Amino acid sequence: MSSHKILTLAAFLLGAASPLAAFGQFQPPSPEELKMTSDPKAPGAAAVYLYREEREDEQHHFRSVYARIKVLTEAGKEAATVQIRYQKNFVFFAAGDNSSRFANGYATTWNAPDVNHSGEDVRIDTNAYAGHTDVSAIEGRVIHPDGTIVPLTGTPADLLQNKSGNSQMNQMTFNMPSVEVGSIIEYRYQIRYDRFQSAPEWQVQQPYFVHHAHYLFMPADQFLPSHTMGGTTSGVSNSAILGDHGRIMTDIRSVNVLPAGAGVKVDGQGYYYVDLTDIPAIPDEKFAPPMRGQIYQVNFFYTDTPDAKDFWQTEMQAWIKDVNLYTMPTSLIKSTVAELTDGLTSPADKAKKLYAAVAKFENFDFSGNAVAFSGTSRIPTGSVEKVLERKAGNGLELTLLYLSMARAAGLEARPERIASRNIRTFSPQFMDTSQLDSLIIGVTIDGKEVHLDPGQKMAPFATLQWSHAGAGGVALASNGKVEVFITPLQLYTDNKTVRIGTLTVSPQGTVSGTIKVGFNGQDALLWRQMAVRTDANRVKEQMERMIAAEVPDGIQAHIDRLMALDDPDKQLVAVVPVTGSLADHTGSHLVLPRLFFETKETNPFPTDTSRALPVDMHYPAQDQEQITYDFPPGFTLDGAPQDASMKFEDNAAYALHSKADANSIVTLRTLSRGFTLLDATEYGKLRDFYDKVATSDRQQVVLATAQASGK
Repeated sequence: MSSHKILTLAAFLLGAASPLAAFGQFQPPSPEELKMTSDPKAPGAAAVYLYREEREDEQHHFRSVYARIKVLTEAGKEAATVQIRYQKNFVFFAAGDNSSRFANGYATTWNAPDVNHSGEDVRIDTNAYAGHTDVSAIEGRVIHPDGTIVPLTGTPADLLQNKSGNSQMNQMTFNMPSVEVGSIIEYRYQIRYDRFQSAPEWQVQQPYFVHHAHYLFMPADQFLPSHTMGGTTSGVSNSAILGDHGRIMTDIRSVNVLPAGAGVKVDGQGYYYVDLTDIPAIPDEKFAPPMRGQIYQVNFFYTDTPDAKDFWQTEMQAWIKDVNLYTMPTSLIKSTVAELTDGLTSPADKAKKLYAAVAKFENFDFSGNAVAFSGTSRIPTGSVEKVLERKAGNGLELTLLYLSMARAAGLEARPERIASRNIRTFSPQFMDTSQLDSLIIGVTIDGKEVHLDPGQKMAPFATLQWSHAGAGGVALASNGKVEVFITPLQLYTDNKTVRIGTLTVSPQGTVSGTIKVGFNGQDALLWRQMAVRTDANRVKEQMERMIAAEVPDGIQAHIDRLMALDDPDKQLVAVVPVTGSLADHTGSHLVLPRLFFETKETNPFPTDTSRALPVDMHYPAQDQEQITYDFPPGFTLDGAPQDASMKFEDNAAYALHSKADANSIVTLRTLSRGFTLLDATEYGKLRDFYDKVATSDRQQVVLATAQASGK
């Protein structure tokens, strides 16, 4: 949910919330529901929702959830664990704070020790108060197929278990008792919010098929038809919701993904609602993009303008003022930049030199020495000079340090706010800055903008971490106008894995030799970031497991050393001595796998005949293998293997080629996948292509003695 600040700090009226009658009422099960063993509307389903209801009451600051779930299989018993996601507690700065940043009130995330606290306000300093989140009023029961009812007992404090969450959201769970196959699970709970209000985000599609669903949003008074309010903060009621810049929110909008013919409706009181039937379960598909933006959902947001371009222009202008204030080059920054770039005249050389300097600093997001900052909306106070002095900071701080140093060097550089592609797809029509969770820097070199990722430890110059490539976002152009953009997708040549080596084959079919495995691009970045978070031994351990899963059975492959693990500008190389039994020995013949690393190769894409979601491979890539088999004395190649070449339109290409002489055979395999995202309608062609690849990869090489081959 998106949090919004409140103009003043009126007491939270705990007793004013709607009574339990506002929840969905427990319903007597029908004989048909008790007897259900399967659902013709959801064949093979582990469980189904008979009914689900969510209500958001902004007038009394609480959300309620009610659900009835029929368990159909053993796997469906997982529905007994109920997950509750809620926004973390907040600190509020009252109007009149001496800091101009908080002049109109400001809320920030704060971890309270007791999420179920519902007592008095906690004053943190003269102008700051802590708000609280209260998960309460949990009720439930389990109805067995014979009609026996097992009630859920215990207080929320007894029932709830904390689970880890991200920097803005927490998660708690409780478990329903005595759940069996055939049971009906029924529960309801409330989440109360103290001292802040939020626009709801409804996840309409669920892990299980939903027969009937009802969603209701009762907005705060200022949005109701019966209420009028001026456009300034003077004389506003103490429940008025303000935007980040102290402007009163005047309207509610929503961005919806719903089935054809469905939509959000508004009743005569100004309440928003959605009623739906027969909602399919969230697709469970491999290589799926983030569910956020793909599944059925409704995302509400408050706005002081109905025009998206005006909203982003206002937001970015205000945000860039904070950025410019924080990154203003100081004498220390200027002198440091002058020293680093001394003798350099090329903008590209200056940009690279400064990037390398910032890359050496400790990144708290990877070292664990500080809490990672989430989002780009709140720029730190003070000056970025502090980051330079301590030679350390979180990803956001280091990115802003690079921006300051680049500008001090005379480079044309701008901050660019993006929505990480592993989380969501940016929608400019969804007027909420919480989408923009990451920051990169655009530097113009020789008339072309280069996108840099200084906040990603070990990312080479001009290499974006994959979730930042092909990501949408906003930035201000040189003329001060806001522009929506998408960062460039990567090329398959940017992300290579190369396996090369020579193996000597014995007359008994054993092999020995050394193979080098090289990584460029995203795989190299992944391994290097793992090393920063853990150590080199952990990387070796995990990489050996990966290699063991790729080489033939009977082969021992242990990494001798890793080269350039700490140098992102070089290829990361694992040196791997190899021994073991490889060939089938039939006396006068040896049968070897033609490819060493693809003997276990199968089609990575499931055998499903249809697909609902696009295929998301994160980034394009190329795999190469070049292995030489040195023949044992007295053996020669018995028949030349067949080469292969195939393409899947402009999306992927495969080539397999061998070259042999009297004493050896070298085989080169190249598989290039050029796409990042592929439409679901192309899935059948994709599967067919990889079926052919897997078949080709399973070819063998036969060696025979001179007598057996008749030579």
